[in-house]
Amino acid sequence: MFSGLQCILVDQMIDAIQASIKDIDYDFIAPKIKAGSIYEITHFHTGRNKPSHKVVPHVAQLFFKARTIFKELPTIHAHIPRHRFYLVDYTQLSTRIGKIDILTDVFGHITGIQPLEQKMVGHERLENKYELCIENIRKEDVRITLWGDTTKTSDSQALQQLTSPIFAAFTRLKVNNFKHFSKSCSNQKQI
Repeated sequence: MFSGLQCILVDQMIDAIQASIKDIDYDFIAPKIKAGSIYEITHFHTGRNKPSHKVVPHVAQLFFKARTIFKELPTIHAHIPRHRFYLVDYTQLSTRIGKIDILTDVFGHITGIQPLEQKMVGHERLENKYELCIENIRKEDVRITLWGDTTKTSDSQALQQLTSPIFAAFTRLKVNNFKHFSKSCSNQKQI
């Protein structure tokens, strides 16, 4: 789905736009930028933000290449947030099922973690998978299923070792209904 480097650029008005760097350009661009810095950016391309990859509600996306110039502006000290989430209330998740206009962000208290397991996908390959249950302040539950490479960047065993309560934000999620689900969460909404 995502390759190379994906960035979310945020300005002082908390407007955000997605930027992509292909694998081939990664080694040229990554050393030029650092999180939290302010830049004047030139020599880049724009295009439509693909719905299947969209993480911010902006119609356009920036594409950085090896010739993109990043001029750091150290004298500008605008308060620009380091993160931007588009959190969805649990009651609105059912309206997001099957929609790919923008990927979904949720926040909650982790109440359960299923161990890592391998599942056959499409009768052709094994993928790593584990599930988490999160709960909001109204005691509503949502099951989050992490697949493939995502399981490599989050450690289910390490999460189980943490002292409760554990709060987490999950981003870039697709909302689906699954036929088979374990009954450890009371709600059938799954991400």
